[in-house]
Amino acid sequence: MRRRINLLKRHYWISIAVMALLFLLALVRATLADPLVQTTVTVEMYAIAITLLAIPGALKLFAEKIRKVSQGSSRETIVKRYRNAWLLRIYVVNLVAAGNILLYGLSQGRNFMWLALVSFIVYMFCQPSLQELESVVREKEEVQ
Repeated sequence: MRRRINLLKRHYWISIAVMALLFLLALVRATLADPLVQTTVTVEMYAIAITLLAIPGALKLFAEKIRKVSQGSSRETIVKRYRNAWLLRIYVVNLVAAGNILLYGLSQGRNFMWLALVSFIVYMFCQPSLQELESVVREKEEVQ
């Protein structure tokens, strides 16, 4: 289990590094050049709505997928389901962050910058944890 968590942690830190690099590039581009596109209020409203729905949705989806692991499952099955649920959660957060960073880089709209920063805060809730995985495994094994 420790090896799997270490792989997920590596994946986690690479995701944050890539998104931070993209964000820094968007910031540099915003200070050096004019906006490439003008966004409308409608685009900003959809970006806000998607961000505000996708982030809690990803966090809730993770919790639901973990909760629905059957009690009779083997340890390996539980670990695999945890990994799949965790990867789905981080990819949804990555997609939302990348979309907001891209929109900020293209339009230089401050709303997109703030939405990207909110996405970075969400990463704090996505870090894989050995204790969390062990508690899920222990909980499912105790029910048997």
